[in-house]
Amino acid sequence: IDEDRARAEARKNADDEYALKLREKDKQLADAWQKVKEAEAKITQGSQQTQGEALELEIEELLREAFRDDEISEVKKGQRGADIAEKVIDRRGRNCGTILWETKNGKWQEAWLAKLRDDQREAKAHIAVLVAANPPADIETFVNRDGVWIVKRRYTSDLASLLRHILIAVYAERANQAGKDEKMEILYA
Repeated sequence: IDEDRARAEARKNADDEYALKLREKDKQLADAWQKVKEAEAKITQGSQQTQGEALELEIEELLREAFRDDEISEVKKGQRGADIAEKVIDRRGRNCGTILWETKNGKWQEAWLAKLRDDQREAKAHIAVLVAANPPADIETFVNRDGVWIVKRRYTSDLASLLRHILIAVYAERANQAGKDEKMEILYA
C-alpha cells in the first residue's frame, strides 16, 4: 500500500511538473508569436514609408529632369509642409510662381486635401498638387478639387507642364499690365 501510494504521489508530482512545463512552453510560444506580429507590423509600416519616399523621389527627379531652370527643393523629413516646392522660372530667369507638390502612396484620405491647403498657405505657394498613387475612383487623370490639384502618378508630367505654362502666362500678362500702366502715366504727364 505504501508502495502504491508512493507511486501515485510520484506520478502526481510528475504530472504536475509536466503540466507546468507545458504552460511554460505555451507562454513562450505566445510571447514569440506576439513578437512576430510586432515585427510584421514594423516591417509593413517601414515598407509603406519606403514606398512613400520612393514616390516622392520619383516625382522630384521627374520635375528636375523636365524643368531644368526651375528651383526644385525637397522638404526635409520631420519638417512641416508638402514634399516638394517648385519655383517656376521662365526663359528670362524670372520667378513666375511656386507649385507645392505632395505625394501619397497610401489608401486615399480626404484629410490630405485640407493639410495640403494649409501647407500651401504657409508656403505662400500659388498652386498645390497632390500626386496620389491611389486617388478616388472618379479621377481618371487629374482634377482640381477644393483648390488642390489631384493627379494620378502617371499624369504628373502632363499636369506639371500645364500648370507651369499657366503660371508663366499669368506672370507675363501681369508684367504687361504693369508696363501699360506706367506708359499711360508717362503719356498723361
